[in-house]
Amino acid sequence: MTKPYILVVDDDLQVRKVLKFMLEKDYEVGTAALGAQAIEAVKQRHIDIVLLDVGLPDINGIEVLEKIKDFDVSIGVIMLSGLDSASLAVSAIKLGAYDYLTKPFANDDLLLKIKRYTETLSLKKEVSYLKEELQKNSLFLGEILSNSPKMKKVFELIENVSKAPSNVLITGESGTGKELVAKAIQAISARKDKPFVTVNCGAVPAELMESELFGHEKGAFTGAHARKIGKFEYADGGTLFFDEVGTLPMSLQVKLLRVIQEKSFERVGGNIPIKVDIRIIAATNADLETAIKNGTFREDLYYRLNVVPIELPPLRERTEDIPLLVRHFITKHCGKCAKSVKGITAEAMNTLCGYAWPGNVRELENFIERLVVMAKSGAEVTYDDLPVGIFYSHTDTGNEPVDESKDFTQASKSFEKHYILGVLNKTKWNRGEAARVLNMHRNTLLMKIKTLGIKPPLRSS
Repeated sequence: MTKPYILVVDDDLQVRKVLKFMLEKDYEVGTAALGAQAIEAVKQRHIDIVLLDVGLPDINGIEVLEKIKDFDVSIGVIMLSGLDSASLAVSAIKLGAYDYLTKPFANDDLLLKIKRYTETLSLKKEVSYLKEELQKNSLFLGEILSNSPKMKKVFELIENVSKAPSNVLITGESGTGKELVAKAIQAISARKDKPFVTVNCGAVPAELMESELFGHEKGAFTGAHARKIGKFEYADGGTLFFDEVGTLPMSLQVKLLRVIQEKSFERVGGNIPIKVDIRIIAATNADLETAIKNGTFREDLYYRLNVVPIELPPLRERTEDIPLLVRHFITKHCGKCAKSVKGITAEAMNTLCGYAWPGNVRELENFIERLVVMAKSGAEVTYDDLPVGIFYSHTDTGNEPVDESKDFTQASKSFEKHYILGVLNKTKWNRGEAARVLNMHRNTLLMKIKTLGIKPPLRSS
């Protein structure tokens, strides 16, 4: 691997020699005595980091910093100064310097700052590479990525519906990415530069929802001290996304239907029709056809919303995407946490691929974020880093058919067997450690292993 290149810029020969000697074991190092030489150097070759003295004899270091950043904003510049000036440091950081050190400084302080920057640099390169690979080998739209044939059909639907003004109903379990799909439709449509406004139907109390959607006039009700603009007006020209539309009260379903039909509404307490041009995208994890039969959702509204249906598969039905998503989320959250996690071992990845992920992509991302936060920088995520809980439902999807041939006692024993087996696998069959995790005596665990017929995995020769 090519070593990062550091340019030391200081008019003091002794400083240049000392820094060069200190750094050249781990980095390629060049030196310059003048600001003009530094500016010329960055134009002549690729440079990763510049250690830049502020008090140069020909050009002020701050001016050199500006010229370097004008030429290549990606170069990391660490300013060095004999002046302990907070205002100077702030000015340098505002102009794009990575950091600022006051002379004399401890060598370890400088080495740590350089190390942190090179880790950030490595991470940026990894992100760039990953994006290129994703675009070459995967379906990639907005924040949605996949290798799955089922998702390929979803991508085709997104592309087709984006060209038309039709309303869309997105269905799927929680965490499958319904809002991401809605945003992707907007992003490649003719409305891409217009507002995308979200209404979380389940989060707003029913008594406030009408004002939230349509706004209100001053004095419309107690507490209405001023006119309020509602979501419909904010979304004019763009897209209004109704998340969990199945929870919308029946009284508001009637009013939503009217807006769809007439493309106008009145604010609460008002009587002047307000015209709007919006596309409605609705999403739900509920079965709206069942809700219609139960009388909790209007059939006419359902047909108005369900012009183009898009059904998102749960993650357990697109397990080929798990490795892709895991690597993507590791890279994403390394960037957020300023960490450099090398990746994930095959054993750990296989375990993640075997888990059912009842919370779907959202659960997977939250899980990976936690792993990245807890991981050591520069390390690889291993099987041992995975929490015990993921093994309890390693093969449970929550949707398996109930075995009605088993009574409650038999079903309980079956669950107990799988639960204990999961902990034993996690602890690599260390009975003492497994007993501690299960909060039972070791002898009790040994008895259960025997009576439940739990067998250790066969060891490969």
